[in-house]
Amino acid sequence: MAQEPRHLAPLESARQFFGAELRHWRTVRKLSQRRLGDITHDSADMIRRVETAERQPSEAMAHRLDRALDTNGVFHRLWLRIDRDRSALRAAAVLPDPEFDARLGLEWSSSPALTVGTVAGLWRADQQRHHVVIESNWAAGALVDPARRWLQDGNDTDASHLGGRRIGRSEVDVMWSMCRSFADADHHLGGGYARSTLIQFMNERVTPMLRGTYDSQTGRQLFTAAARLCDLGGFMCADSSRQGLGQRYYIQALRLAKASGDRALGAHILGDMSLQAYDLGRPGEALALAQAGHRTARDCGSPSTAARCSALQARAHGLAGDPVATAEAMRVAELELARADLADEPFWIQFFTEEQLAAEFMYSAHDLGHTSEVHKQAPTVLRSSANMQRREVLAASTLAASYLPQKRRTGVMHVDVDRACQVLADALPAAAGLTSARGLAAINAVRRQLIPFSAAPAVQRVEATFQEFVGATV
Repeated sequence: MAQEPRHLAPLESARQFFGAELRHWRTVRKLSQRRLGDITHDSADMIRRVETAERQPSEAMAHRLDRALDTNGVFHRLWLRIDRDRSALRAAAVLPDPEFDARLGLEWSSSPALTVGTVAGLWRADQQRHHVVIESNWAAGALVDPARRWLQDGNDTDASHLGGRRIGRSEVDVMWSMCRSFADADHHLGGGYARSTLIQFMNERVTPMLRGTYDSQTGRQLFTAAARLCDLGGFMCADSSRQGLGQRYYIQALRLAKASGDRALGAHILGDMSLQAYDLGRPGEALALAQAGHRTARDCGSPSTAARCSALQARAHGLAGDPVATAEAMRVAELELARADLADEPFWIQFFTEEQLAAEFMYSAHDLGHTSEVHKQAPTVLRSSANMQRREVLAASTLAASYLPQKRRTGVMHVDVDRACQVLADALPAAAGLTSARGLAAINAVRRQLIPFSAAPAVQRVEATFQEFVGATV
């Protein structure tokens, strides 16, 4: 069986973007790593290592790749950015931390305050390895087991704590204000935009508060806010293709939500975990997590959260190729959302409106190859995505893909390359400041679908626009 290509985080550094572009252009030219190496006089292993960002290319190699792959200087321009990043890193002079690996692990202690204290180790991981490729290390069992424990165990945790300075409601209110700001940044520009800032805030501000002195009522409020921040950290890491680190934050968030007794937030976290499993192509785990979130949301009376979890079940069924189950899950999602009153819902789920449900319909239809449903939902989704660059890019890429050949496709097959290129080109300016690996992956999926039509002028214009708006921002 062929080995699955290594996951990259191409918007994290020019070096990883170089590797992602090398993989793309080599595929476009239909060359194996060995054949490309023969042309450029590099070993197949060197091509592989550069493609997976394990090795940094030389300037001479960038020129050779440009000639061999006929890219009009793409790789040399990317090499200049790599060199600029390397100079900046040398100037920063980041020193190694001998305790780094030990501090990265989670502590499954009974104290929520001590558990969240390991955020410091996670933050150091994010900072120290910013320029190093980390394998995903995403494990399905690590997701499902904590979710099951969270649902089954009772909650009799004493949330009070006696430690440092006294913590009051005003400091919790500041944490919620920061939650809103971080969530807004993520919705607009993707997980990489404010991820390190969020993690640093948790390390320098939230962890000392958790180690302070507070009564049980304040403690529960504190744990809820910290859980939401951990959830955002997990979502941002997953959106930045740091899957293993994101999973650790989700598990921490789930534990804190349980300690706080906030079941609605716990259900929302389970939904985020389901989305991560979906993005990694794991429909079974995505379905189990979404079902657990749906049951919890219904039990605690959050129709909006239940609707989102139902929509995520539809995504999982669509990814698995089950149109009947997908339709039923979407029917339930519509009913749940019709019952919701946003004024009674937590603010973190208020983004899940009819327009977001339409986006979920669109993505599920795409997975099933139902192009007519994609075309039906696309105008609503794109119209409601103003100033939300990630959703605009994801929706436009999904619509563009619907005009191109797909493995799963129902009805009469009508390929419209020019239309696909126009839809994608219109969305590329929105990707200029985007820091979402999911968004770039969606764009690149369409670029791969366009490979058979690479001689068409419209495809060549899309490639030029991609380099102008996306490649130039790395």
